[in-house]
Amino acid sequence: MSFLVGACGDTAAQNYVRDTNERTAFRLPQGWTTYDKATVLGQTGDPQGDTADPIRWLIGIDGDPQSSVTHVLNGSSLATDYPQGIALVQELSFTDRDNQSMSSLRNFLFPIDQLIQNESNAVIVSYDDEVVDGGLRGMQMVVSFREASLAAARQAASTPTGAAPIASDKLQRTLLGGGSAAILTPGFIELDQRALVDQSTHKLYLMILLCSSQCYQRNRASIEDTVNSWTVSQ
Repeated sequence: MSFLVGACGDTAAQNYVRDTNERTAFRLPQGWTTYDKATVLGQTGDPQGDTADPIRWLIGIDGDPQSSVTHVLNGSSLATDYPQGIALVQELSFTDRDNQSMSSLRNFLFPIDQLIQNESNAVIVSYDDEVVDGGLRGMQMVVSFREASLAAARQAASTPTGAAPIASDKLQRTLLGGGSAAILTPGFIELDQRALVDQSTHKLYLMILLCSSQCYQRNRASIEDTVNSWTVSQ
């Protein structure tokens, strides 16, 4: 069961979001909007049927005063003017558990390792892979990356090493003049990601907030406080 609890105060007043089943909680500034799993995923009814749903808890977060769930991790435009992102608890499959590593935590939502191959497109601002929180372990990082480089990085992450570029990649190179054409578009995104797993590696606990780099600089304190407040009671 998830619920939002308001906290009174001055400008520093905050809301607390908790899930009693997964024993997770975080705080966020008043005025930010949250969305439940069904709203974020656009679900009506139970699309899973008899298949077990690995997503145990999902909350969408939007800091825009004119809030909309379409702001949350919208692949067509991640460089939002206000912070947005998700808090997620996911049950890991047998295969996921076998493959669990700091690399898999880093790259859970975005192909960070591919993005940082080109320092013109991405840079790791801060990185800590020795985060220990109660019975959980994991990592936290802040990364700045060029939004236009994301599609190519995702493609590279899914293409086996040494494989020939697929047709769409060849077309991009032909039309745009090369693999570094993204450098012509200056828009950067900055994200703060905290990813933890339990001792038995059965569950992943993830919070990620992001927006345009200009937005991030304006809202750094609120973003950091929200991500750092992500806690799990074991």
